[in-house]
Amino acid sequence: MKSKILGLLAAGLLAVSISAQAYTDHTYDVSGILSNNGAGDPINVVDTLNIGANGRVIGIGWDVTLFADSPSWLEEMVVRFGSSSAWLFDLVPGAGDNIAGTATYNSGGVMDLVGLSSDFSVGADGLLRMEFFEFFDDYLDDWDGIWESGALTIRVEGESVPEPGSLALLGLALAGLGLSRRRKTA
Repeated sequence: MKSKILGLLAAGLLAVSISAQAYTDHTYDVSGILSNNGAGDPINVVDTLNIGANGRVIGIGWDVTLFADSPSWLEEMVVRFGSSSAWLFDLVPGAGDNIAGTATYNSGGVMDLVGLSSDFSVGADGLLRMEFFEFFDDYLDDWDGIWESGALTIRVEGESVPEPGSLALLGLALAGLGLSRRRKTA
């Protein structure tokens, strides 16, 4: 009986150590953001989002409507993500659309960056930087396109939390251990 209870306790502890990964989704509204010059140009829109110290970005999703002013193309509009010290990931919602005009792009959910080996972390300041720019600058010092509407979803890894089933199994194991001790002392 004692070995069964110890086995249950071990199974419960193992189950708790194999826990679900929590995450937080941050939504960033892109409505009205201008797509100006090439990467790093001072007139580009650069913004930050506090995702927590050393936050790890594990997914990105988008549902956006873009407008590219001719001769610019939709595939030239980019948002670059990074930390305070380095740029780490480029998102091009209109990839492959070498046309001007308006189009809507939807990722159909949050893209798994871990599975693509493209996940990244920000620094101790917790700031995720985003720069909106053009791969090819058609209008020097003026906008080439507009992120007309929509949002980006940035999925950030959270702390590990035990799954409810793991907690139940641990509870059973501890209850069994308590019953065992009770029997032994009786």
